[in-house]
Amino acid sequence: MTAGGVFRPVRLDAPEGGSLARGGVQSTIGLLAQGLLRFVAALLVGHIAGRGEFGVVASAIAAATILSLLWPTTAGAAASKFFARARGAGDLGGLSAIAAHLRTRTLLASLVLGLAAIPVWVFYDGGSWLGGLCVAALAIAYSGYIFTRGVQFGAGQVRRATVWDLTSVAVGLLGITVLLLVGVRGPALVLALAAAYGLYALAGWPYRVTGRPEREQRREIDAFVLFGAAGALASTGFLQFSQIAAGLVGGVEQAGVYASALSLATPASMLAASLSLVLLPSLAEAWGRGDKAAFHAQSDTATRALATVMVAIFGALLIGSRLVVDLVWGGKYPEARDLLPILVLAVLATNLAVGSVNSLTTRSRRGVRLTMIASVAGMAVGVLVWLVAAPRWGNTGIAIGYLCGTTVVAAIPVVVAWRTGGHRWGALFAKVGVAVAAMVGIAVLQRAADLPVVLDLAFAAVFLVCWLLANRATVTALLRGRGQTARP
Repeated sequence: MTAGGVFRPVRLDAPEGGSLARGGVQSTIGLLAQGLLRFVAALLVGHIAGRGEFGVVASAIAAATILSLLWPTTAGAAASKFFARARGAGDLGGLSAIAAHLRTRTLLASLVLGLAAIPVWVFYDGGSWLGGLCVAALAIAYSGYIFTRGVQFGAGQVRRATVWDLTSVAVGLLGITVLLLVGVRGPALVLALAAAYGLYALAGWPYRVTGRPEREQRREIDAFVLFGAAGALASTGFLQFSQIAAGLVGGVEQAGVYASALSLATPASMLAASLSLVLLPSLAEAWGRGDKAAFHAQSDTATRALATVMVAIFGALLIGSRLVVDLVWGGKYPEARDLLPILVLAVLATNLAVGSVNSLTTRSRRGVRLTMIASVAGMAVGVLVWLVAAPRWGNTGIAIGYLCGTTVVAAIPVVVAWRTGGHRWGALFAKVGVAVAAMVGIAVLQRAADLPVVLDLAFAAVFLVCWLLANRATVTALLRGRGQTARP
C-alpha cells in the first residue's frame, strides 16, 4: 500500500471475503500489534521515567479512553453491525447513508469530548492546560481510531485494517521512544499514541459517503449507540476508572504500581477483542438474512473457543504472575506480584462473556439494554467495594472491587445468552469453574509456602497441559480451522 493510500476511501460495498477463522487471524494480528503498542509504551515509560511518570501517563490514557466511550467506541460497533446487516439483507444502497450518519455524529462527539478532556485532566491531575491539551489530542485521535476500525470491519476490509494497525503501531513506537530519549515527561508523552491513532483514523475515515437513513433507522442506530455507550462506560470504562481510582486513592506513585500490574493483565484480552470485531458483523449478517441456525452456531463456537483459549492463557499468566512481574519489571514494582492475579481473574471474566454479549446486542435493542444494565449493575457493585476496601487496602481493594464488578458484568449476559440460545454450555462452564479454582489454589499455595519463583513456570506448564487435554476436542478443531468446535 502506497503513502497515497492513507486517504483512500474505504470501499463499503466490496468486502474482502474469507472465512470467520481467517478474519479472526487477521484481526488478531492487528489488535495484538495495538496491544504491543500499549504494552511497550508502558514498559518504556515504567522503566525509563519511573513510577510517578508512569502513573501520570497511565491515568492520561485512561481518561482519554473513558471519554471515547461516551460515543465513538460504540459508533464503531454500530458501523460493524449495521453495515453487515445491510449486506446480509441485500440493502447495499443503505450502506453509504448509514456511514454518513455515523460519521457526522462521531465527528461532532469527538470534538466535544476533546474539549471536555482539557478541564477534566486539569481537575484530576491538578496540572496545566497544556497537559490537558495533550490528553484532548489523544481523546480525539483514539475516538477516530476506534470508529474507523469499526467502519473497516463492518465493510469487510479486515486485511486493510490490519495493514494500518501495523503501520500506526510502528509510528507510535518510534514516537514514544524519541520523546522519552529527548527527555519529554508528563502527559506530553501520550502525543506519540495520538499520532499513531490519528494516522489510523485518517486512513480509514469514510470520506465520500452521502445520504441519510430513514428516520426509524436513524433512531435505531442512535439508540444502539446510546445504550451501548452507557454499557461500554460501565464495562470497558470500569477498567479505566480503576486506574483513575488508584491515582485518587494513592497518588501518582501508586497509580504507577497499579498500571504496572494492569499492563500485564490486559494484553491477552486483545484476542477476544479481535474475535469480537469479526464476530459482530458475521452475526449481524446471519441475523439480517434470517439464518438463525448459523447465528446460534457462531455464538456457540465463539464461546467455546474463547473459554478454551482464554483459560489457558490467563491461567498460565495467573500461576506464573510472580515470575512474569520479576521478568518484566525487575524489582521496580514488587507490589504488582499480588495485584496481577486479581486483575487476571477480572479480565478473564470479561473475555468469557464476549460471545454472549455480541449475540445479545445483535439480536435486538432489548439485548443492548440488557448488556447495558448488566454493566451498570456490575460497576455499581465494584464502586461499593471500592468505597469499603480501597481506603483500607489501597490498590488491592481497587483490584478486588474491579474483580467483583466484572464478574457481575460477565455473568448476566452469559446466563441470558445461554438460555435464549438453547446452548449446552453446562459441561463447558463446569470445567471453567474447576480450572479457576485450580489456578487460584496454586497461586495461594505458592505464596503461603513461599515456594521458589522458578517453580512457577513448572506449575503453569502442568496447568496448561491439563487444561488443553481436558479440551482436546475443541483444541483439535481450532488447530484444523474448522468452523464448528466439538462439544465437550
